[in-house]
Amino acid sequence: MLYVVGIGPGDIQLITVKGLETIKKCQVISGWESDVDRFSSYLEGKEVIKITKFEELDYKLEETFNYAKSTDTAFLHQGDIAVSARLLLEKIKKGCERYNITLELVPGVSSIIRALHVTGKDLSEVVFLTFHGRGNKNYDDIAKFLSTGRGLLIIPDLSSEGVKNIALKLKEIGHNDHVLMIMEKLTYPDETIHYYTVNDVIIKDLKFNPLSTMVYVPPYPSDNQ
Repeated sequence: MLYVVGIGPGDIQLITVKGLETIKKCQVISGWESDVDRFSSYLEGKEVIKITKFEELDYKLEETFNYAKSTDTAFLHQGDIAVSARLLLEKIKKGCERYNITLELVPGVSSIIRALHVTGKDLSEVVFLTFHGRGNKNYDDIAKFLSTGRGLLIIPDLSSEGVKNIALKLKEIGHNDHVLMIMEKLTYPDETIHYYTVNDVIIKDLKFNPLSTMVYVPPYPSDNQ
């Protein structure tokens, strides 16, 4: 049995009761090192598989599948895997089908919820975009959805340049002075909210920790015309 457990966006207390109980009952715990280490106090006596870099992903997943064939195994994932990790979830589903492993997704709290708290917006007032995955990224979606008159809530790509890549697209479509709300390390003790114009991000070559970071692009007056 393989459980994919959403462990929340950063604050360890935001894991669900079901998520924590699943970790406790599984004999094998797998996942990205930073996700697994957050729950180290629950891992004594368990087999632990840590993924430390992207190049390890495929063979560490194979190791995980081998255990899950006969042992309750949990794969931990920040937030909720269904929100912004489509390619990873596809890999896991295909592996479970290949080895005839029962798969259960245990929902987790997403950083989107905290971002809505910070911005003061309802989900119906924004368009959510993510560039977090490792597939092709269509930054033209920024212009497309900003033209609807709604604000954009964006998960940047995984690099420290993720926010800058968003700013470069906004500059390209003429929004140089647009003020971005950049929410860094959401729900962590050192959560920080920044306000920078598009030009500031580009000219100052600002870098941000991709961990639980989101960008709010408010609606632009001319986009409501």
